[in-house]
Amino acid sequence: MFKKIFALSGFKVAFLITFIWLIMFLYNSIDPAGNYLGLMDKKWVDFIMKGREVQPHSDTVVIAVIDTKSVDKYGRWPWPRSRIAEMVDALNDYYEVGTIGLDIVFSEPEQAEGIRVTEEYRKVFSELGFNSSGKANRFIRYLDKSVVELDGDAKLGRSLAKTPNTVLGYFFFTGLDQISHVTEEELVESAERIAGSEISLVVNRVPKGRIPWGVMVESNIKKIYEGGHLSGFFNMRPDLEDGTVRRVHLLMRYGDRIYPSLDLQMLRHYYDDAPITVIADGETGDIVEIRIGSEKTILPDFDGSIMLNYKGPQQTFKHYSVYDIIEHNLPKETLQDKIVLIGATEVGIYDLRTTPVGVAYPGVEVHATLLDNILTDSYFELTIVNDVFSALLILIIGLVLGVALPRVPNIYGTVLAVVLVVGYTFVHRYMVMEVRSWTSFVYVVLTVLTVWGGVTLFRFLVSDKDQRFIKGAFRHYLSADVVSQLMDNPDMLKLGGERRVMTAFFSDVARFSSISEKLTPEQLVHLLNVYLTAMSDTIMRYGGTVDKYEGDAIIAFFGAPVAYEDHATRACLVTLECHEQLIELNKQFEESGLNKTWEEAIGKNLTHRIGLNTGEMVVGNMGSADRFDYTMMGNSVNLAARLEGANKNWGTFTAVSEYTYEPAKDAVEARELDLIQVMGIKKPVRVFELLARKGELSEQQMKAMAVFHKGLELYRGQKWDDAIKHFTAVQKVYIDDPPSKVFIQRCKEFAESPPGEEWDGVFVATGK
Repeated sequence: MFKKIFALSGFKVAFLITFIWLIMFLYNSIDPAGNYLGLMDKKWVDFIMKGREVQPHSDTVVIAVIDTKSVDKYGRWPWPRSRIAEMVDALNDYYEVGTIGLDIVFSEPEQAEGIRVTEEYRKVFSELGFNSSGKANRFIRYLDKSVVELDGDAKLGRSLAKTPNTVLGYFFFTGLDQISHVTEEELVESAERIAGSEISLVVNRVPKGRIPWGVMVESNIKKIYEGGHLSGFFNMRPDLEDGTVRRVHLLMRYGDRIYPSLDLQMLRHYYDDAPITVIADGETGDIVEIRIGSEKTILPDFDGSIMLNYKGPQQTFKHYSVYDIIEHNLPKETLQDKIVLIGATEVGIYDLRTTPVGVAYPGVEVHATLLDNILTDSYFELTIVNDVFSALLILIIGLVLGVALPRVPNIYGTVLAVVLVVGYTFVHRYMVMEVRSWTSFVYVVLTVLTVWGGVTLFRFLVSDKDQRFIKGAFRHYLSADVVSQLMDNPDMLKLGGERRVMTAFFSDVARFSSISEKLTPEQLVHLLNVYLTAMSDTIMRYGGTVDKYEGDAIIAFFGAPVAYEDHATRACLVTLECHEQLIELNKQFEESGLNKTWEEAIGKNLTHRIGLNTGEMVVGNMGSADRFDYTMMGNSVNLAARLEGANKNWGTFTAVSEYTYEPAKDAVEARELDLIQVMGIKKPVRVFELLARKGELSEQQMKAMAVFHKGLELYRGQKWDDAIKHFTAVQKVYIDDPPSKVFIQRCKEFAESPPGEEWDGVFVATGK
């Protein structure tokens, strides 16, 4: 497991942690149920809201409360409807309020015992035959008048009808399980009670599911709702995570129509009965705006809800006892022209709500908060843009830390993380309080802390081991300067494999099998150690990496782990210097007499063959989980290996592909050898022989190379006799030049057996 971690870097750790937080945040933003971290985000905003002072708010909204004082004076709730009628009359006739909203629903007829008794009197009186006299008629009229006086529902309806400024409340059932007992007739009847309260102007279609859906309405009885001026629902949908009321929906769908909330209808009346217009996005159906005439434009969330900006704890908005209102105990100007919400706060009879500023917050005060927020345009504005900015902030902060933390001392990294957390805390608080909008707090802070912790732990557990690993793994294959660079900059070494353009180097001692048969084991080991040391030191001096030794063969590459743009040039110069080193070694072998043991088998001097190719390769640590090598692989590597063996076809010691020669040609002298197709690679490659560093050939040698190139052109043009003359002329400068001999022999063979007009000059190698 830890070895897999070693393949990481500090930036990769930071990116991985950041990516995880980003995915979690994005999932939370679309998950209707939310999660614990999303809840913590909300709780943090709750904490800010609860901790601040009471905010400026509208004095237009007040609350008439059915409180302890009222219950003590008028008896327990529910009161007779006539008492409610008295309250409505007092508000309108005496206090001359602007708009009344009832956070109460009268869905059942009042249990009027007096009416029942009066009807019993009427029945008994009739049975006794007292209907014919004048006094009897007077008594019947008295009974009729009593019925009217005792009918509290009718009395409340008449009070509501006197002054058309009252908005009645109702609520929707939202679950089918809640209405399983209801008949179809009852559903139709309940829907009729809110007929006419729907929103008539909706711009663009609002698809089903965009706003909350009601399955049945619980409205006021006919005698009451016919007296009301407007009506709206007062449903509240607490957040699923913790049941806290943080936002209120202004719209709900019932059947094929969209209905406004109690608060929206109250504002409609407040703005002189202006029509309500809902504007949806033409493509998505998201709610874009809700307009109340030309007076007020509301910018809700896509589902028609508003995030509430609670201005303070309970009783932030003025509370007035219903008893004091009915008894005219308040100065008239206290309520004149106000928007008055009527609701209960007496313990045991009102609906308690959990809100960011309190766990026992009266529902009627939630409505007051919403009205205030809309009147003062002070509600929180949260849209999908906030989620986008939050996601970008998580990503940017995580990546910035990923770049910075691995490059600075741990103490500075810790200071940076603390500054980010503290700074963002103050910035976020400012956004909540002043901007009324914010990005995620918890996800951003957790990104900072976990990225800092992850990178710091990674550096503690891995960085020192990485340096030891680099030093132990590469000190035998790289120069000390290169190893030092890797230790100072471990990111230069991408463990695990990567594609990179490099130059591969393959060398092999010619006829080494014959040599090994002539030497004792001790002599063989000594020979290999001397030869491999000299060649490896040369390779590493030019920044090359020794991949491995396979007997007498050396496999190396240039361009990794430290990248060099001139890796092809370095490889060519190394090849030329290796030839020079071999000349010096042969002198040593001759002085020591070691070459006497193989002289009979291979000749006096040791020779080797080298193949170079440049191209895209995969380089990295490869092998098993417990044992691996930093090595290379790919077709470009295979071509270099084939070119090393292809030297046998021309009797040369270096074979360099055109892909290596082209970027290095300004540094070396070379001649083109052939166009060859090696085993395992279909595409022919142009091959060159390295001769010397740039400018080191004599004028005569340069002319000889020009003659060789001309001979090569004649050879490919199937002018065999002319080609032979040119290759023969080359041998006057390069005595017994092996490539010239090879091409002279080929020309003679082709002269006897022509290859045909379609021959393209490609030599197909039949061996490795």
